[in-house]
Amino acid sequence: MFNNLGFLEKAYRGIYCASFSLLEPVCAWPVINGSTFYIDDFPSPVPGGSSEYIQAEYGMDIKDFYTQVWWNDMYNLADRYGVRYTGLVIEAYSDQVQGPFDRNDDQRRYQYFGNMLLDQGGEIGFHGYNHMPLCLNNFNFGGQYDSYRHWNSREDMAASIRELNEFCSSLFPKEQFQVYVPPSNILSEEGRRLLAEDFPQIKAIASVYLPGGLAYEQEFEVSEDGIIETPRIISGYLLDDYMQLASMAELNFHFVNTHFQHPDDVLDEDRGAALGWPELHRRISEFMGWLYGAAPEIRNLTGTELAGAVQRYDALKVGRKLEEGSLKLTLDGFADEAWLFVRVNEGKPGKVEGGSMSQVSEGLYLLRADASQVKIELE
Repeated sequence: MFNNLGFLEKAYRGIYCASFSLLEPVCAWPVINGSTFYIDDFPSPVPGGSSEYIQAEYGMDIKDFYTQVWWNDMYNLADRYGVRYTGLVIEAYSDQVQGPFDRNDDQRRYQYFGNMLLDQGGEIGFHGYNHMPLCLNNFNFGGQYDSYRHWNSREDMAASIRELNEFCSSLFPKEQFQVYVPPSNILSEEGRRLLAEDFPQIKAIASVYLPGGLAYEQEFEVSEDGIIETPRIISGYLLDDYMQLASMAELNFHFVNTHFQHPDDVLDEDRGAALGWPELHRRISEFMGWLYGAAPEIRNLTGTELAGAVQRYDALKVGRKLEEGSLKLTLDGFADEAWLFVRVNEGKPGKVEGGSMSQVSEGLYLLRADASQVKIELE
């Protein structure tokens, strides 16, 4: 095996992982096995007015486009591939950073979009009362976000999340709201501590996997305070070569896909608005087609379900013993199930005790372990 790729960024980890798996007769490593699609700012107040691109293409305003075109297309795409979206609610697009926080009484579209998402098996989580990141005066935005304001106090940040919780609970009383996504993926130390200390219902924070700017960068892991880190790897509809490479690499490394989008991506030139919604829809459709064609075994999960999968993955410690004619795996930290990739470079697997295996590609197998001791016969 020879690999001179020469890049050490996170986006390339899976390529190195696949390379290392070719060095021995048999290699096994734990994976997450999950695919999650997030829609940030959804449901949220729908922008008024019109967009030149939407008007030219469809002859309708933004509100009608969201309802009649964009959401129908995204809903049908999820239906085709079994995706269950995790929608992250914004209650108001204000710059208010001091309480009290008024209730948004315009709730009809929240119920329309939210109930359709839930009826499809999806999940509702928190994005924020508004789109102000949870940051106090000591946080430096570096001049990158002129419209963002610092929160007046810790209590004001907490009060805004409490209001969001009450608002969402009134609309979706059966939901538990266990996933939080930071606005613009920005989260200060104080904001994160607030979530852990004051809102124990929040089990997972979903920000971003790849580094960049002020973003709260994450690994797939359980943090010391118990919150589960479930980063998003790729985003939007443009899905350039770098994003596609990162997606492919993470399928090899963690066997995971995490993607987020915003409804207003279709309005922003930097995010592809000038290409038009038909082209952006084609790109996200092609990506899903590629994903589920390349990894048909991957599980479609909501944000909370992905958090559970990451928790199981993070707890797992794999012991391996290769004997004549078999591979024995000892899984410390095993709970109720575990997933592993098994690369067999010499021979092929036979009978499996303590789990089951399916072939992913030539020489690569996905193992579902149902016990802490697994034995794989090698032929």
